Amino acid sequence: MIARALFLFLLGSCAIAQGSEQLGCPYPSSIKFRDGHFQSENGQWKSLKVEAASFLDRFVGAVFVPLEGQQRQQGYVEYCLYKAGNNQWVNLRFQAPERHFSMSLTDSLHWVPARGPFEQDIYLCTDSQPDNCSFTLKRSKSWPGR
Repeated sequence: MIARALFLFLLGSCAIAQGSEQLGCPYPSSIKFRDGHFQSENGQWKSLKVEAASFLDRFVGAVFVPLEGQQRQQGYVEYCLYKAGNNQWVNLRFQAPERHFSMSLTDSLHWVPARGPFEQDIYLCTDSQPDNCSFTLKRSKSWPGR
């Protein structure tokens, strides 16, 4: 029993020391229209200014841009894509509290390699469940709350 508790403590300590967190695109039901933008309830995802207020009807997919080639270890989620009730396409972008972070796809299986519009390497996730378009957010040591 003590060995198991020690193992769980050490496992938790490793996760805290690395400063990483598993995230995914938000579900449409958790996104609200406020001040001309669609944004998640926790404020981590936000769209550009949108003219007409509506609701997000469904999740369509997400785009990840690796920093180098087709490597999944480091890059960023460019956006999560949604279709609004008024047939408008809406991109939500991740809003980090500071600039020093990276994202990784190493623990997710739903992203597939593709080519972007300018022939750059990208990964697409077109699963209908936003949780399946997950990624790992790796925080810098100077991030607040660390």
